[in-house]
Amino acid sequence: MPVIEQYGLKLWDVCFEKEGAMWYLRILVDKDGGLDSDECEEVSRPINEIIDKQDFIKSVDILEVGSPGLTKKLRRPEHFTACVGEKIRVTRRNEKGKEFSVYGVLEQYDETNGTFVIDCGDSKETFTAAECVKVNSDL
Repeated sequence: MPVIEQYGLKLWDVCFEKEGAMWYLRILVDKDGGLDSDECEEVSRPINEIIDKQDFIKSVDILEVGSPGLTKKLRRPEHFTACVGEKIRVTRRNEKGKEFSVYGVLEQYDETNGTFVIDCGDSKETFTAAECVKVNSDL
């Protein structure tokens, strides 16, 4: 999105979600070193102007422009690629449905089949993104 790039930011994710009776359009932006709320507010004005001019977006009740946070969700191939070499937390379910987490460094990501390898220190584990409840960057 060029307007985001003009502010030295990169688009991380876009979510359109219903909460109660309200529809939220959440645009998550990021930059190296992180960003602050003033930067989010500054870029939200031109984004809001663009959205207001679009006829196909009638059900947006609330626009939120923010940061993906310190433990950002990895949902798309470019998220995994951007986080290679970083610590991540992989949340899965066991046979009984109980959630558990595996921590390690994202060593590689294969976009073709959606698999990734993490180095857990004493072992390496391979996962497919589809088998995970969630994957987040981790501090």
